Amino acid sequence: MKKKKQVVFQPAQTEEQKRKRIRNIIITAVVLVIAATACYFAMPKNKDLSQSSIFDKAEVEAMAEQVVDYINEENFDGLKDMSVEDMSSIMNKERMDEAKARVSEDWGAFQSVADITTTEVTQRGVTAAVAYVTADYENAEIHFTFAFNGDMKLASLGIQ
Repeated sequence: MKKKKQVVFQPAQTEEQKRKRIRNIIITAVVLVIAATACYFAMPKNKDLSQSSIFDKAEVEAMAEQVVDYINEENFDGLKDMSVEDMSSIMNKERMDEAKARVSEDWGAFQSVADITTTEVTQRGVTAAVAYVTADYENAEIHFTFAFNGDMKLASLGIQ
């Protein structure tokens, strides 16, 4: 015995329902375009520092080496002088010792700066020169990340 297929009745959409559906599709598309544009502008954009119109690569490298020297000498006044106002308040022996201890308990004596890589980063309308510094110590290899603002003030410091 063969069963007949049941036909499900689907009423035709009214003109008002069609307009609402099209409106909802357009609204969704516009929201997606706005969200994609916002994500694009929020993401950092990097470019080689040698192509920068704001920063000089040699100056950024020299400043990065100076920061490493100040850290090694524990010259916190020098670090405060070269930092932005928000950073200067945390440039002290206690905070630096705490940061160093997170990486390694005993760095040993400073040997040399092994490598400096620089880049220009722009994010949310703010442009900074970033230096990634690899420094060799007697008992550890330490990686520093320094960010300098347009006035060549130290705006960020990371130790790994």
